[in-house]
Amino acid sequence: MSSQNNWNNPDMYYQQPQSNAGSSYSAQSYSQNNAYAANAQYAGGPGYVYQQLPPTNVLAIVGMCASIFGVISSVFIGGIAGIIMGHIARKQIKERGERGDGMAIAALWVGYIGTILWILFWVFMILLYLGMFALIFAAEGAS
Repeated sequence: MSSQNNWNNPDMYYQQPQSNAGSSYSAQSYSQNNAYAANAQYAGGPGYVYQQLPPTNVLAIVGMCASIFGVISSVFIGGIAGIIMGHIARKQIKERGERGDGMAIAALWVGYIGTILWILFWVFMILLYLGMFALIFAAEGAS
């Protein structure tokens, strides 16, 4: 039973008054306690069945973490790994009926965008250094 279901239940802490004439607390008086009768529907009473949620796909979680790692660090291989795991996770989620499709989609988006941004950054840095070396060699050749 999940305690989250009882947060909005006003009868959760309500106890019905008992008329114990002798006020002796025996085992019989404890078994006749109807304090939790109002919550029988939450405790899996008759006609109420809890349905277990399907598991979350592990590759979706790992792919999202790898994509985030690829964006944060300059190791864009993490983003590529997140992209691959995101695609595999989406396929597994459709086949197995698992949860985690949103995380797999997030892994794909973050992985694609992060990888593209890091590749553009490194291409810009290489071109910048090549331009600086070209200017240095041009200045030395002119003198």
